[in-house]
Amino acid sequence: MNIMKKYKVLLMAFALGLSVTSCEQFTDGINVDPNEFTSAPGNLLIGQAELVAVVVAGSNNSRYAGMWVDQFTGSDRQYITADQYGVTAGDFDDVWDDLYADGAQQAILAKEEGQKAGDQLLEGVASIIEAMLIGEAAAIWGDVPYRSAFDYGNNPDPTYDPQAQVFEDVQALLDDAIALVGDASVGPVYGAPVFVSNNAKWGEVAHTLKARFYLITKQYDMALAEAQMGISDPSASLLSSHKDASGARNLYYQFEVEQRGGYLTANGSNLTQLLDGTRARLLATPGDSDRLAHYFVDRGSGLYDLNVSATGYFGVAQSYPIVDWIETKLIEAEAAAMTSGDGLTPLNEVRDHLAATYGGSFPHSTATGDDLIAHILEEKYCSLPGSTQIWHDTRRTKNLLGVPIKNSTATTIPQRFLYPQVEINANDNFPGLVDLFEPTPVNK
Repeated sequence: MNIMKKYKVLLMAFALGLSVTSCEQFTDGINVDPNEFTSAPGNLLIGQAELVAVVVAGSNNSRYAGMWVDQFTGSDRQYITADQYGVTAGDFDDVWDDLYADGAQQAILAKEEGQKAGDQLLEGVASIIEAMLIGEAAAIWGDVPYRSAFDYGNNPDPTYDPQAQVFEDVQALLDDAIALVGDASVGPVYGAPVFVSNNAKWGEVAHTLKARFYLITKQYDMALAEAQMGISDPSASLLSSHKDASGARNLYYQFEVEQRGGYLTANGSNLTQLLDGTRARLLATPGDSDRLAHYFVDRGSGLYDLNVSATGYFGVAQSYPIVDWIETKLIEAEAAAMTSGDGLTPLNEVRDHLAATYGGSFPHSTATGDDLIAHILEEKYCSLPGSTQIWHDTRRTKNLLGVPIKNSTATTIPQRFLYPQVEINANDNFPGLVDLFEPTPVNK
């Protein structure tokens, strides 16, 4: 299997565009010669895995999912084609490589180093990152390799595990991680400089991840319980750390300004139409005009660029949410509403937070039943631009919000990423091609 042949530490400073100086504690002293590599300290390995978590949240995964749920628009060259669902297996090689060889593999190695050294915090943090990445892989593709995926010497062609089993394994891994990390803070405990040194706690992050994955598998009672133990304050979100320095800039800024200007916009997108009033929101929100200006730059006639100004959502030094308080509260709200609980309170907590953040009017919802669920999903859609969780929600709910289908020959938005070409070529246990519009098992 091609991904396991990369059983080494990869320097993600180049791939991420993060400067060596800004993350030198994760790169100094790593032997990158594959012919001589033996081992690397666990604190370097965990930094590598965390860098990949930032990539997964803000690069190809995010941009493709954002286009397919019509938050963004592909406006130039191959992005025009991708916007209309025209993709090939090779388009997802990098995503697969990020999640497996560059990310989860390094987290597993860091976990093993923690076990050897008796460092429970390193073992726990590495387990959280491993779970985050493997859970995302299962959400994206359905059945994926996991139990036999990281022992290339004994098993060069891993088999694909059922999606439900992978999620069960990820949940168990997160349970172990929570016991290991206790009340440890992210910043000083194997988190900085990749993540912002705010009030984030590893245990709360892990509980939110459990809630995220229980939501994806429609286990709403479990999602509710975990969300209520998850990220407890906006200042405790897990955020990527960026600054205005060569190589350390926000990934969206890098893409828009330094790499592929004009490829990705929000021209005529469903999100801009909801925020600018072209399309009526289910929950009327005058403050959306303030939020719109933070996300996008209005060029008139329904044309919008991503706001990469210093104070914009995608600005050069702006953090990007990896595991977020808003996501946590809206998981709590939806899961409560789905189980006859109080979904209004957490939804309206988010609305209050948005009013304080943007300075506009975000009136409380008073809805009940299915209307309340729709209000919650709509608020999440409007609050987390580029988050793959919006794509996961849209597929899970059978497109309850009515996100426009962009290709006239399609009857639904894409239901998965295509399995990558590297797997088709290199893994003898590759299970076969699966169509872009075939739902993953949890969404059937």
